[in-house]
Amino acid sequence: MAEEQQNERPVFKTIKSFEKTYGTRNFIEVALKNTNEGENIFFSISKGFTSQNGVKRYKKSLGFAASQELQEFLVDALSKLLEEYKKLPNKPEDKKAAAAPAPAAAAPAETAAPAKPAIQKK
Repeated sequence: MAEEQQNERPVFKTIKSFEKTYGTRNFIEVALKNTNEGENIFFSISKGFTSQNGVKRYKKSLGFAASQELQEFLVDALSKLLEEYKKLPNKPEDKKAAAAPAPAAAAPAETAAPAKPAIQKK
């Protein structure tokens, strides 16, 4: 009977999660989870995509104990990385904003069909 329990996969329960979609169908999920009725509580960071039929598929995941020491380290490290990122002169979003065209004025509700170009004969 002990061998049967060793072969069983743990059951994961999500306590709380946050998800951000990016790109076409990609997402990143940050979650607090537990296994086997709260036996192990851990943080997870997962990367995945949503299939064409709407099912979430996970590519990679990282999980680590929800200890006070790791909590403080992660918050501190991410805060410092964010400060450094803000100092960078050429961030990717700066390039996107510069390349985007200026927003056009609102078009009237009804517009005439565009005129057909004249065909020039040689």
